[in-house]
Amino acid sequence: MRSLLTLVIVGAIAFILVGMYVAPSQPELRTWYLRNACEHLDKMSPKICAPIRDGAGTERT
Repeated sequence: MRSLLTLVIVGAIAFILVGMYVAPSQPELRTWYLRNACEHLDKMSPKICAPIRDGAGTERT
């Protein structure tokens, strides 16, 4: 049970880090994050999707 919880936490952290560091330079991944993930990630912190929006050239609201 402890390893499952650790795996979920590491997966969530990896998901956020990919959004911050990898997605801004990958057009298809950036588009997916903007369409699907940023809506939910912005609830945690607007700074998570800021690099994606800067990479796409879109304005932040």
